[in-house]
Amino acid sequence: MSSAIGIWLAEAPWMELLALFIDITLKGAVICAAAGIATLLLRRSSAFVRNLVWVFALVGLILLPALAFLTPVWNIPIIPELASWGAGSFTSGFEKPDPVTSAGGPAAARIDATGADSSSGKSAVVGLPWYAWAIITWIAGAAIYLVWRMASHAGVTFVVRQAQPARDEWTDLSGGVAEELNLRRKVRMLESDRIKAAITVGILDPVIVFPSDSKDWTENRRRLVLYHELAHVKRWDALTETVALAATVVHWFNPLVWHAVKQLRIERETDCDNAVLRTGAKPSDYAELLMNIAADLGTTAKPVWQLTTISQSSNVKDRLMNILNQKINRNRGSRRSAVITGALVLALVLPVSSASLWSSQSTQTEDKAQQEDKVKSDETKKKEYEKQQQKKQMSAAEKSEQMWQKVCANENSAACKVGTIIKKKGVETGVEAYYKMKKADDGEYVFKEKEFNALGYVFLYHEKTDAAIAVFEINVKEYPESWNVYDSLGEAYMVAKRYDESIKYYETALKLNPDSEHSQKQLQKLKTMVSESS
Repeated sequence: MSSAIGIWLAEAPWMELLALFIDITLKGAVICAAAGIATLLLRRSSAFVRNLVWVFALVGLILLPALAFLTPVWNIPIIPELASWGAGSFTSGFEKPDPVTSAGGPAAARIDATGADSSSGKSAVVGLPWYAWAIITWIAGAAIYLVWRMASHAGVTFVVRQAQPARDEWTDLSGGVAEELNLRRKVRMLESDRIKAAITVGILDPVIVFPSDSKDWTENRRRLVLYHELAHVKRWDALTETVALAATVVHWFNPLVWHAVKQLRIERETDCDNAVLRTGAKPSDYAELLMNIAADLGTTAKPVWQLTTISQSSNVKDRLMNILNQKINRNRGSRRSAVITGALVLALVLPVSSASLWSSQSTQTEDKAQQEDKVKSDETKKKEYEKQQQKKQMSAAEKSEQMWQKVCANENSAACKVGTIIKKKGVETGVEAYYKMKKADDGEYVFKEKEFNALGYVFLYHEKTDAAIAVFEINVKEYPESWNVYDSLGEAYMVAKRYDESIKYYETALKLNPDSEHSQKQLQKLKTMVSESS
């Protein structure tokens, strides 16, 4: 399990996720700011229109992660390239152990390549760069918040399931109220002793739950409460609350998004209050009702997912001021205003989402000189990498020679005999000598996969690639069930820059041993090199 976690952490696209995180954060801030400016300009319009602006803005925030994968159509290079942040490639804890520096020499390391698996998970965690931790924190925060909201939703569901059908007073009153609001949706009404104020829940199957002590309410209070709750149903507020949930899950770290959700709820409650007053209710009676319910709820009431109450303690004062203000525009917008508002917000979201904010982003307008500089930079990096590999191989060659002397201390080693013949008489003669010795099978020589594997690396580190390939090919023919011999031959072909053959043998090694980290990494590196050169 630790090995699988290590592989996943090593291959996770941290840089791409970091770019996505920064992209949606900045674009989300632009959308929230634009929505705030729009509602400020619309302060003399109805709460219905301002609420729509926030709803469509939150929809845009939800779509941002998906729209970020579209090809940018215009470029605003305001963010420095990630490389300038010190965000390099993540390889700590996952590099294949050097065969010649591992205990037991190169052959032993190649045979027992899974020996480091037990610590790979730990090494992966230790080797995570800062930006990987940032992405993990983002994902973990979203998951924790979603679980918490789902738990709240489960609590509301429990209240609804335990509730009893509402008394006849509510059902008799609901028909006339629904007709006045022009509401055609069917709404179930229940009563529960677990709540202190009426709540509305459900998207497709709306339910209003009244407190059990509502039996002591006056008919006017019942009517006003029912007006308010049915206004929530007519507005499909349970659906918009779900949109708000999705936006805050994705953008939980962004205070502007939380402000947008808060403003959405304020405008929503204001619009429901306006719906009650449009029926002819006296503002003073409705304001008194709101204060009484707020007093009953106290300071312990907490809003939960898909749950709306007639009184939200966070903005009761502002609502009372609006209710008593005779100059407030209480009109409910038409479908036309909804379409226009949605189109205007969409006209903002699409250009913002299709813009590239990265200064290193290649575009059609990129200067030709910048393209050439980029190519030169890539070539320089490639040359530096090759120099580092050469230095590493020189050091490995010295150590492999010492290990090889121990192998040749055994006079019966067939690998040592073949290696001597190849050095003196050439590869072809050495290969012929091997098969003659193998055919004789008189017990004079001992044939071991490990020792021939070690011989191949001796030649490989001494830059005798043809000899290394010939020895590794002998091992492949003799031990076709060993994943390690295919991995070694793939490495030799990679050094020889015969990439297609290298890929073939690494793929065979993975078929025999899917858990081989070295084969996986080398294969991924090869495919990247091939794709970049094509």
